[in-house]
Amino acid sequence: KTSALPDIRVPMDTSSKFCKGRVSWEDYSEYHMDLLRLAVRLSNANTKITPVCMDYPTEARRISMLQTGDQINTVFFGANNEREEKLLAAYVPIYLGTTGLRLFMLRAQSIDALDSVRTLDHLRTFSMGQGLGWPDSEILINNGFNIILGRYKTLHRMLSAERFDLYPRAYWQIAGEWSWMHEQAPGIVIHPGIALYYPLPIYFFISPNYPELHEAIETGLKRAHSNGMMLDLIHSHFQTAPSFNQISLSDLHVLRIPNSQLSARSHEALRTYGLLD
Repeated sequence: KTSALPDIRVPMDTSSKFCKGRVSWEDYSEYHMDLLRLAVRLSNANTKITPVCMDYPTEARRISMLQTGDQINTVFFGANNEREEKLLAAYVPIYLGTTGLRLFMLRAQSIDALDSVRTLDHLRTFSMGQGLGWPDSEILINNGFNIILGRYKTLHRMLSAERFDLYPRAYWQIAGEWSWMHEQAPGIVIHPGIALYYPLPIYFFISPNYPELHEAIETGLKRAHSNGMMLDLIHSHFQTAPSFNQISLSDLHVLRIPNSQLSARSHEALRTYGLLD
């Protein structure tokens, strides 16, 4: 082991099972956290992950908190130019490029209407729900889509209540999310054949005051990718496995739009690590 590094401090929502004391940190499992643990282990760096319980900050607030690194020094979220300039991105996309591959939840009675979509112009006739502050909203608006904003915790119910037509979710998350969302929003289903793709990697971002942690995390992620452990994890983890098992990537009719807010470095990372060609 090398000399001791500072702890990797990550924010945890006070409402999470861990912060409520229902599960130990060792037993707490989320895909991105399990990947971070794997990366730290493979980096051989002398550091550990320390969760910090707080009212989970918005993405904008997380950026400002990370710039100082006083409370937390490592987060994960979607990339854009501003975030890449202000913070240190570990340039291995956490979900191997499947974040920008958007499948749609919709009301069951809308399936036939979406079945016939073959062009972007046709897809633009459907309104889409998005969360407040998500970088996706800007990408979709820039590409001429009609976006209705809401809070993440209510969007599936807004879909059920016909506030918008489609709820786009990342390929890796949609099957797992649907399994609990449809209980609260009866009548919503996943369309298995139509997808929208834009380049949008999700990275671990590290405070610029902790470059040694950034180096350790990025090194570990690269090792996890090259030795196959990262692909094994995304195929087997309870949050991501449902989509990989239930929705064939090769069967999707994919419509593509550009993302003008993404650096050349990120486009390169998607070419290197992405599962989509």
